[in-house]
Amino acid sequence: MKKELQPENCIKRVPIFKNLSSRELDEIILIASHQKLNKGEFIYSAGDELSSLYVIHKGKVKISRITDDGKEQVLRILSDGEFLGELALFQKKHTNTYAEAIEPCVVCLVENKVLSELMEKSPTLSLKMMNELSSRLEKAEALIEHSNLYSAKAKVARLLLELEKNGLVTFVTTKVTLASNLGITPETFSRKLKELEVEKSIQILDNKNIRLKDYEKLEFIINPDRV
Repeated sequence: MKKELQPENCIKRVPIFKNLSSRELDEIILIASHQKLNKGEFIYSAGDELSSLYVIHKGKVKISRITDDGKEQVLRILSDGEFLGELALFQKKHTNTYAEAIEPCVVCLVENKVLSELMEKSPTLSLKMMNELSSRLEKAEALIEHSNLYSAKAKVARLLLELEKNGLVTFVTTKVTLASNLGITPETFSRKLKELEVEKSIQILDNKNIRLKDYEKLEFIINPDRV
């Protein structure tokens, strides 16, 4: 096995395992293994019973669900160092979501029974896990609010502001996935980007990169009563 793909290197780069003792890290490394996935392959599908914590070692994974009307809703995109399947640590659970590799991936698996036993002995690990779950719950609630309250244009404006770094936005996944995550169609997503460009709020550099030009206009679209 290549050195960078060994369980030791996977576990040590995960934020929730940071600051654990050497003994605690060794215990996790001993129960960790790797799984390689090609683009389009699934870590798990709706209805599967989860038995491991899955850590993304390399690549990106899309977490989605199918709505009652048969449409895909993207819940989040995970990348290096992030994890999924954590709810199985607390109870046997059949998932209602899909975890799909959207590019070639290496996933580190940690068997949940042994990890649960370690959490009982490690307040540091337990606290980190609770903090992460709390953060995810907050994001899920924000996503629900976002989907229910905002127009399509406001959803796109908010996404751009969330992804902005040094005045630029770079899409790390497809517009189809981004649109699904916002609860709109890809056609609507592209149309709203064009509208924002015509209004001189943004400049579309290419298919993946956008420059933000007027932050106040974008904020006004999201919250017209607060600007």
